Amino acid sequence: MKVQTSLACYPGKPVLDAAAMAAAEASAGTLTEPGLGELGLQEVQLVPQSLGMLDEATADAVQALLPHSRLRLHANVRLLERHRFCDLARFSRDFDWWVRAARMSRHLGCAFWSAHSGARADCSMAQLLDNARRANDLMGGACRVAVEGQYPTHGDRLLVSHWAEYEELLAAQDVEFAVDLSHLNIVVRHHGSQDDLVLEMLRSPRCAEVHLSANDGQWDAHRTVASQDVWWMPMLSEIHHRAVVFSEGNRLRPSPSHPSPTDQHH
Repeated sequence: MKVQTSLACYPGKPVLDAAAMAAAEASAGTLTEPGLGELGLQEVQLVPQSLGMLDEATADAVQALLPHSRLRLHANVRLLERHRFCDLARFSRDFDWWVRAARMSRHLGCAFWSAHSGARADCSMAQLLDNARRANDLMGGACRVAVEGQYPTHGDRLLVSHWAEYEELLAAQDVEFAVDLSHLNIVVRHHGSQDDLVLEMLRSPRCAEVHLSANDGQWDAHRTVASQDVWWMPMLSEIHHRAVVFSEGNRLRPSPSHPSPTDQHH
């Protein structure tokens, strides 16, 4: 299993610059992470951390930079001139954004789109799952929407941030999901471990994506994975063969043992 590259590895860069950096590192043989090995570009995730609006022309330019990559969209990628924080909990409120998302998904030929669950103040768990089904209907079947669970925050703000909600997501037989193991590291710190549940999710054919980065269990720091000494590392071999595994570690501010892309070329 080769871990693939999310452009979240280059946060704050324009999308074309981020794609060019990934291509340059791959060409130089330095697109690696200490705990994960060589990263692939067979699948590349386009993300909201990249600056600038993602329109069809920009998407085509990214594809030209990465001609052998399959592109897919993640979360509230910047599809409008004014950036909007859209998620599945607010599907009806941001329906125009989702229409634009469906159009871009068709343009790119995306197989999956991983979308954040959103805030519990905006909808119930049952409504969240129904919103995922409605988003799938809007995509027209060619692209499926995968619900990405979250983690505990101050005030218990986010949906799918407790083990019971992850169990409910797993039990929804017609809804795909993305497992962010760095998010689950925060869940473990607050609510204890549930390794059997995590393994069941990773092994599920409805697991569309797995996201990897490092943190100390307190917040979603998006650090690079500096070693294999993390609790979820042995679980990676259990991931369903259909799922795509992405690194989301910040290569511009990596963990101390991992030099930055700039350092690697000196």
